[in-house]
Amino acid sequence: MKFTQALRMAMKSLRSNKMRSFLTVLGIVIGISSVIILIGIGDGSKQAITSSIEGMGTNLLTVSLTGNSAQSLTDAELKTVGSLDAVASAVPDLTGTATAKAGSESYTTSVEGTLPGYESVRSVGAAIGRFITQDDDTNRYRVADVGVEVLQNLYPDMDVSQYQTLIGQKLELNGTNFEIVGILESKGTSAAGSSDNRVIVPLSTAERFLKNKSVKTYYVEAKTSDGIDTASAELTEFFLQKYNNDSSQFRILTQSQLLQTSSSAVGTLTMMLAGIAAISLLVGGIGIMNIMLVSVIERTREIGIRKAIGAKRKDIMTQFLIEAIFISCVGGLVGISLGLLAGVLIPVFTGLPMTVSVPVMMMAFGFSAAVGILFGFYPAAKASKLKPIDALSFE
Repeated sequence: MKFTQALRMAMKSLRSNKMRSFLTVLGIVIGISSVIILIGIGDGSKQAITSSIEGMGTNLLTVSLTGNSAQSLTDAELKTVGSLDAVASAVPDLTGTATAKAGSESYTTSVEGTLPGYESVRSVGAAIGRFITQDDDTNRYRVADVGVEVLQNLYPDMDVSQYQTLIGQKLELNGTNFEIVGILESKGTSAAGSSDNRVIVPLSTAERFLKNKSVKTYYVEAKTSDGIDTASAELTEFFLQKYNNDSSQFRILTQSQLLQTSSSAVGTLTMMLAGIAAISLLVGGIGIMNIMLVSVIERTREIGIRKAIGAKRKDIMTQFLIEAIFISCVGGLVGISLGLLAGVLIPVFTGLPMTVSVPVMMMAFGFSAAVGILFGFYPAAKASKLKPIDALSFE
């Protein structure tokens, strides 16, 4: 029997059981689209985090005081850190949360207390107005630089071009009024969170406002990107001396280390989610096997008649394999189409970054075809082994 004839007979069989064929294809579609979507979200998140971290600069180091008893740096110690040979500048970052309110609108935001050097160390500036100054910190002025996401939620009817009018206006944080002196440049949103949902105030003001003087995070700028390892070594030596050689009291991360850690974590999560999605694909494959086995039983007499008039074992096997592979391949193509559609719609409606790559689609399609062959082989082999006399006498 020619291949084309086997193909026509296989298509005829599938058309005669449209609903059953559709439900079998649906299992493959769900599995393939799930794999593409979850890997796409993982890859998109990884790229967004990488871009966000690289946007901070290649010469940034983050010092975190991890010990419960680790005391914050004094003003003199912070000045010493800033004067290390390989260090250009060092700033503290005291973080808390507060409810911002304007009129009838309110929004929960992050409040960061820091010093003027934060602007250059973190590459964060005011797009409108000014950044906090040393005079603001010295006098504990209640002034604030506000992220655009905060303003978008507090003033939903105001256009971005009108934000200039907010300079000098009052912003209420947990019932305390702050004067808006600047609108921060938009840094966007990544999987790591929004960089625009924050309010920056002078460190001395934040200590009083947040009722917390324990600074646990310091950002340090190396003089050059090539000297970041030297800066890290100098900082390590300084903090070991401060904490009596107890390295558990602090942690120093460079941008490359932070990028590696984040990428590794996201990659692991992506693979785990893809594995879960792959399980649904295997379930779809089992569905193919189940339906094909049912089809073998239903068509036992047909198989017997075909064998009695000269059909060979390979002819029967080919037809059933074609049916299984067709189901899996059609499911794979539809699943890829849904994955591509999701790649367009998910970022628009959820804000989640998503990247759909050609290699992932090819891998998913190849996997679906392999599922068809693997799970269709046993039913096809079972059908081809039926003896004509047994098949014809089957009730």
